[in-house]
Amino acid sequence: MTGSSEAVIDRHNVTGLRGRRVSAIVGEARRPRTFGANRVCVVEGCNTRLSIYNPLPTCAVHTPVDLHSLAGAQEVRPLHEPQVRTCAYEACGREFVTTNPARRYCSNGCRLRAFKDRNMESRLRERHKHREVV
Repeated sequence: MTGSSEAVIDRHNVTGLRGRRVSAIVGEARRPRTFGANRVCVVEGCNTRLSIYNPLPTCAVHTPVDLHSLAGAQEVRPLHEPQVRTCAYEACGREFVTTNPARRYCSNGCRLRAFKDRNMESRLRERHKHREVV
C-alpha cells in the first residue's frame, strides 16, 4: 500500500460480526405475523391452500372486495382539489381538469408537441447565433 493513513480492514479477520446474528446486533427484527400452516379456504369445494401470512379464512378468489380494504389498503383520494386549467401548449389552448398541481398540458400529445417546438426554437436560435459570429 501507499503511505495512506487509512486502516485497511481484512474482512476475513474481522471478529466484530463473526458468529453473531445480525438481528442481535441491529436489534431484534420484527417478524411478520403468521396465521398457521396447512389452512385451506373455508368455501365448500375450494381446495386452495392459504398462505401463512393470510389473516382471512378464505382465498383471494372467495374474499369479498370490501374485506381486501381491511388488509391495509387505504381509500384512494386526491391529494389536491380538482382545478380547471388551460393547456400551456399555445396552439391547443383547451381547458382541462386536474388534481396534479404540476400538470401544464391537457394531454401527452400537447406536452410532446410543446417539447418539439421548444427544441426547434432553441436550434434555430443557435443557428442564428452561429451565423452572426461567422
